[in-house]
Amino acid sequence: MPTKSQLNAQNCRQFTQTLHKTPYPELNPSTTPLPNNYTVCILGGHGAAGTGLAKAYTTAGASGIILAARTKPALEETATELRHINPNIKIVVIECDITSSSAVQELARTVTREFNSRLDVVLVNSGFSGPMVMDVTVEEPDWFKLAFEVNTLGTFHAAHYLLPMLVRDDTGNGGGSFIAICSMAAPTVAGFGAHAHYCVSKAAQARLVEMVYEQYAGRGVFCASVHPGGLKSEFSKCMPEEFLHCEFLFLFSFTLFEYVADFVYL
Repeated sequence: MPTKSQLNAQNCRQFTQTLHKTPYPELNPSTTPLPNNYTVCILGGHGAAGTGLAKAYTTAGASGIILAARTKPALEETATELRHINPNIKIVVIECDITSSSAVQELARTVTREFNSRLDVVLVNSGFSGPMVMDVTVEEPDWFKLAFEVNTLGTFHAAHYLLPMLVRDDTGNGGGSFIAICSMAAPTVAGFGAHAHYCVSKAAQARLVEMVYEQYAGRGVFCASVHPGGLKSEFSKCMPEEFLHCEFLFLFSFTLFEYVADFVYL
């Protein structure tokens, strides 16, 4: 008989009665306009998810987007795609290693300088996974270290330096969103995808976002960790080849970026 821990992931997949495999109209960014002067900061602002997120917010009318990641040339490619959607959008591209406290602090200074400390959304999309090996004696210690540095500590850095820009002002205006792109790996302890370094670091990330919610929801900040579903991305290269053609029946289409990202069912 499965333990409660072993059933965690399946229970999460059955949390809602309706599971969407295709985007529904409410997710269409072209018919879901954002308010004026809407600024979004995406850490991990390239690749399938990062570019898709940025394109969706641009299509929906964001006035400013900050794209941050370790590889600036890739961010410039994303920025070019956004300018094709809206030539008037203000885009700031900044090289930033989310594992570095000083780098994320400099990102916050850039937001202060370029957007007068105004943010409406912070999206933590940066992530790391080593090979999908379901044996802790085979997983490398460096994979564990880097997974926590990127997935968990990086999310803390983003919260520590950027949350103050999301808090509503004394008049009650404002109140932004802090969103971490998490994973169904967070509640997974066994079976497919149960590679410990990734699952444990993502579980810690999800708990961190819960704590941010407890501390900042009363100050007008919406906080969530989001399982994005399956994406054909650099991340998916970590999967064993035998899994690349499986269809995940539990995929959700509840995130805005899935409407425009290179979205596939693995």
